[in-house]
Amino acid sequence: MNLVCKNEHEPPYPEIKARLHEKIWTLYCKGYDRFWVNCEYGVPLWCAEIIIALYLYNDIELNIAMPYEEQSTNWVEEYRDRFFAAHAEADHVEIISPHCTEDCYGRADEYMIDNSDLLLVVGSKHIETHCLKYAAVSGVGVEFFEI
Repeated sequence: MNLVCKNEHEPPYPEIKARLHEKIWTLYCKGYDRFWVNCEYGVPLWCAEIIIALYLYNDIELNIAMPYEEQSTNWVEEYRDRFFAAHAEADHVEIISPHCTEDCYGRADEYMIDNSDLLLVVGSKHIETHCLKYAAVSGVGVEFFEI
């Protein structure tokens, strides 16, 4: 089946965001109160916005590992504004590289894993990525969240 969604307010995105909110809340209730994202367009930016929404009544921390300084330069204005709003609310932003390089996203992933106790993988358990291998070598637990 093919699925074309014109914007994130159309199905299935609202349901995905609601499930992500539940998952982040569940992790928070288990004691995970420091979260790292790379704030990339899509799920990472949504997670940042969810964590910011939880700030109001909870002691929760948002940290961003920005792969490179101009990460959102070519994004549409709405998403670029959301990106900068997340950065303004973040507890810490770490810029990994001044420019986009072949390895800046991988280095951002490694930085986040190095500063985490758990890697939440949004996607299939059947994927093989550098992040999973790096987490295993680093002794960081991995939890899959299929959407």
